[in-house]
Amino acid sequence: MANMKKDAVEDDVDVDAQARLQTVTLGMKQQADELLGAGQLGKALQRYRELLMHLTRSQVTLLKEKELVISCRMNVLAALSKAQKWNEVVTEGTETFAVLAELQDARQRQKASPGDDTVLSRAYYFRGYAYLRLGSLTHAQQDLGRAMELNPEDDAIRGHWDELQTAVQAEQKVKTCLATSMKLFQAGKYQPAVESCMSALRESQVLRKTELTALIHGNLAAIYVKAKDDAKAIDHYKRTMLLARGGASPTTAQNERVYDILDSMAGCYSRKRDYSSALSVIEDQIKLFPLCPERRDREAMMYLNGGRICYMSGKLSQAETLLEKGYSATRKTSNQVDVTLNCAYWLTKAYTKTSKVEEAMKTVDSVIPVAEKEVGNGVCVELLHKLLVARLDLLDPDSTVGISGNSSLLTGPLREAQLWRTLEYFYEKRLICGQLRAAETLVNFLRAKGDMNDARKEILRALEFVDRVNIGRLAASEATTFMKLALVKVDVMARSNLAERQKSKILLVKLLRDLQIPGCTDPSRRQQLQTVALLALVDICNTDKDEEADKEIRTYLEEAAVVLQDSRAKDDPVMIARLRVLLPKIGRWRASQGDLVGAEEVLEEGAELLRSDTGASSDQLCEVLIGLCVVQIRLGMLSKATVVMNEIEKLPTDVQLKELSVIKNRLKAATAEAQRAHLERLKVKEAEKSQYLPV
Repeated sequence: MANMKKDAVEDDVDVDAQARLQTVTLGMKQQADELLGAGQLGKALQRYRELLMHLTRSQVTLLKEKELVISCRMNVLAALSKAQKWNEVVTEGTETFAVLAELQDARQRQKASPGDDTVLSRAYYFRGYAYLRLGSLTHAQQDLGRAMELNPEDDAIRGHWDELQTAVQAEQKVKTCLATSMKLFQAGKYQPAVESCMSALRESQVLRKTELTALIHGNLAAIYVKAKDDAKAIDHYKRTMLLARGGASPTTAQNERVYDILDSMAGCYSRKRDYSSALSVIEDQIKLFPLCPERRDREAMMYLNGGRICYMSGKLSQAETLLEKGYSATRKTSNQVDVTLNCAYWLTKAYTKTSKVEEAMKTVDSVIPVAEKEVGNGVCVELLHKLLVARLDLLDPDSTVGISGNSSLLTGPLREAQLWRTLEYFYEKRLICGQLRAAETLVNFLRAKGDMNDARKEILRALEFVDRVNIGRLAASEATTFMKLALVKVDVMARSNLAERQKSKILLVKLLRDLQIPGCTDPSRRQQLQTVALLALVDICNTDKDEEADKEIRTYLEEAAVVLQDSRAKDDPVMIARLRVLLPKIGRWRASQGDLVGAEEVLEEGAELLRSDTGASSDQLCEVLIGLCVVQIRLGMLSKATVVMNEIEKLPTDVQLKELSVIKNRLKAATAEAQRAHLERLKVKEAEKSQYLPV
């Protein structure tokens, strides 16, 4: 009897507890429903999750409260859908299907009636629509298709099913457009490729797939890069980056995607010479780099790009810092030799600009052997050329680098041997630009040694190639350097014996002849170089004691006279001094060839220049005046010749009286003959008049 009472009490307790539990759960459900209805989705979800945790802590409770559990599950899916948390909808939907499957198994064991298809249909609908919004159309097709089968009359399901079919068609069009764009891009047909991509972009708006839209913008950017339209490429890279960032908490993959986009944008800005924007982008890259573990192998390249841009922007201190980091990073790997050499090259340039000559030389010395080894393997050829030229710049005493004293690091037999090897290397490779720079540096290096007598042969040896190169075929900058070296050779030969002096003239004539052949040098630069060569020829010939016999040289000297006469109008004293010496020579040549009119013209001009020169000797003027007088006598310009002779007689000169006497006698004879002829003509005219007088 006592036991029966005890059991009855326990039963009463259980009933009361269950009643209280029911009241609590219903209260929580009501609160959650009210929050959901009020649009307070976050609080509603929190309440539903607390309730579900309570209801599903045991299978017994789950089975007893199955209707409440299902209702909560459906409301959670609805709340998540309203909040557009599509990934969570998919996760929650999958959990809901697991619960529904468990309940279905329980019904089958109890041989109860199956569950309501409407609930299952709604679950498929929620998850299918979430897949649609996420762009996973295949999964969306499966879930929404199942929802349609279970509840074909539901307008919402049917509406989103139709939307899905539109999206599927749009996706297929996008794929087709992208495939077409890729083929056109690979064929180099960039404008049609852009148009195809733009069609894909329009179709993708239906899909609302962020990743796909980002992909299309990325493709457009790549096409514009190839089409050399960096401005449009940058615009599409920016759009790609906005879509790829991934909100406040991006994943590692998203960070790495943004890193790649920044890398491409920096390249575009650099090509546009917008170095400020390029540097800003690279600084963003550097900040993002620690979050991109799969980009560790690009650390050195990142710093190299940043350092190179800083150098181009004149930010040399920052360039050094970044390039040193890049150079250091390359030592962590063994498969980035080209990056190592590039870092060393730009670091050398930065050190050189800031007059850190020793650091620059040590850097370039350390990597040239590495580059030479790589060239032996068939790679890094251009980098070796750049590094060799960088070392030439450091070893050139005439370079803009401020080098004080004769540092053992920059002089001595070792450095001279390096210069000879570099010159020979560029000569063997037929690289005229490098050959010119090496020869220029070597000549300056030899001159700086001090003893020009010893250096003369070495300089001529370094400039042997000058005779074999056609200056008319060189680019403007190369032609200028080549002319400079050629004039060095001319100067060295002209200061030597007579044979070498003649060779210097021959070389100048070759230069002038080559400059007449159309080539790479632009017309204005060609004219400048011709003037330089003509003046050099004048300087040599003006110091010759003997008359120039070569007709071609004479022709070029007459061209030089025209140049000098143009300069005379500008009152250039150096040019006028050259003209004073040259014009009498030209006058004598013309007279010897019978061009008396031309001879008289230039001799008159030469005499005028000498008269105006207070430093000219009387003998010089007398010599020119004698020549002018003789030509005028031969031309019958006796009045002018008489004036000139009077001027000669007044000059305090050492001209032999016998020579002057001969010319005076010729002038007198010519004058007498002219007077006789004049009288004879008068007699003839008088006789002609008398014949017609009236008788």
